[in-house]
Amino acid sequence: MHFDFDEVINRRGHGSVKWDTVPEDVLPMFVADMDFRSSPPIIEAITAKMSHGVFGYGQDPEFPGVLVEWFRREYGLAVKEEWIVLLPAIVPVLAVVSRLREGRVMINTPNYHVLLAAPGKAGKRTILAPLKNTDEYYEMDFEDLRRRIEPDVRLFFLCNPHNPVGRVYKREELEKLSRFAQEHNLVVISDEVHCGLVFDRPHIPYFSVDAYAASNSITIMGPGKTYNLAGLPFGFAVIPNDHLRQEFQRAGYALPHPGILNVAAAKAAYSASGEWKAQLLTYLKGNRDYLENRLKSAFPALRMTHVEGTYLQWLDFRPCGIERPYQWLQDHPKILCNDGKPFGLDGYVRMNFGTTRDRLKEALHRLEHHY
Repeated sequence: MHFDFDEVINRRGHGSVKWDTVPEDVLPMFVADMDFRSSPPIIEAITAKMSHGVFGYGQDPEFPGVLVEWFRREYGLAVKEEWIVLLPAIVPVLAVVSRLREGRVMINTPNYHVLLAAPGKAGKRTILAPLKNTDEYYEMDFEDLRRRIEPDVRLFFLCNPHNPVGRVYKREELEKLSRFAQEHNLVVISDEVHCGLVFDRPHIPYFSVDAYAASNSITIMGPGKTYNLAGLPFGFAVIPNDHLRQEFQRAGYALPHPGILNVAAAKAAYSASGEWKAQLLTYLKGNRDYLENRLKSAFPALRMTHVEGTYLQWLDFRPCGIERPYQWLQDHPKILCNDGKPFGLDGYVRMNFGTTRDRLKEALHRLEHHY
């Protein structure tokens, strides 16, 4: 079956944060959702639940088994059902994990702004460690991490695939992180919500790296980004260590159960939307390559990452003579991106290319016309 990702869907007037919060003449390329219709199995699953008409407390005893099968199919991993904790959303969980241990939290910059801010909002202090940046290729700097870490650090927050720089970490990088965590007795909280959106190499779940990672990590995943379900929040944590899992469940006692529509959508995503996802990745890879090639041609001085995963492009227009890119983009070509400052790097912008090719062409036409 062919899925039409070129279909232009009018999202204005439907309560979209992305489209209904900006003026008509502004092209929104900021918040991380896509402009594509969800897969038919997801729509059918939600419609079936809606037609039943009763929305009380729900459960789906088959769903953990669906995730176990997905891990086997996607990663060749034997995950046990009891390792999986279903979550009503991703962001509230960041507040829970921030409080799991006394002491400070270590986190790289730049980073997903909510992940970056979560420890502070939970009353915890952070140690920020910049990613090593060589020609806009970002990687963890373990020498710098060892210089910066203090004895009271007990948690390390990882984002992989990385938002906003688009890295998909290699196995050897994750193994180095596990050794670093073991040296300093750290629990790694791994935000992997973009794990289905990778182009250049497979994603490796952190808990699968080695024995220490399995026993001392909480891996957080969900269908929201890959299957465009941000408005139906849902996630799950994989915690192989029994004691750590129980600790996490006690800390998150106030989290509600996932909603029945949300679980139905997630189940259809993981069990019946594989071909839709495969075609989505082909389309997004085409968008990535088109955007990268055209930007390099029109803005030779531009600093930009090569996106290995996510549909988010990290850009620095300042070498092109544009001093305040975030504001310039709004004022002149009328494109709204995310400002890099909340992500930890002022002067950068994050551009969402999870849209139709025609809208992407329109954005680039505006950029070139106003430069």
